[in-house]
Amino acid sequence: MSVDLWLAVLHHLLFLGLIAMLVSEATLLRSVDVDVARLSRIDLGYGLAALLVFGVGLARVFYGGKGWAFYQDNPWFWAKIATFVLIGLISILPTMKFTAWAKRRRHEPGWSPPASELRPVRRAVMVSMVLLAPLLGFAAAMARHAS
Repeated sequence: MSVDLWLAVLHHLLFLGLIAMLVSEATLLRSVDVDVARLSRIDLGYGLAALLVFGVGLARVFYGGKGWAFYQDNPWFWAKIATFVLIGLISILPTMKFTAWAKRRRHEPGWSPPASELRPVRRAVMVSMVLLAPLLGFAAAMARHAS
């Protein structure tokens, strides 16, 4: 199999893992007693998956079959990248909160984040999930764009 195919398969599998971790975060945030240690570990996996998705995506751009010329003038590629970056920026708030909550829970067993802190974090995770739809749409449009 070609390098391009291996990179494409890896890119898609990593993206599916990223989606699974984001859904796991959203599910855990619905709990009455949020498992902040687990949330923090899942968020670490989410961040690593995002970095790997981006890295493998870059490898596809430079070592895949289409080459940089296909991507550089492709508006869907840049829309996809912008959406990915936006999701990354939105994920900063949840990551900061999960880390702080896990630290506080270690020092105060039984502590749970108050509803006032949960709401904006839930919202950020949900917005990130909603933005996955246009990101996937941009990816499909990008793949079909005539260079």
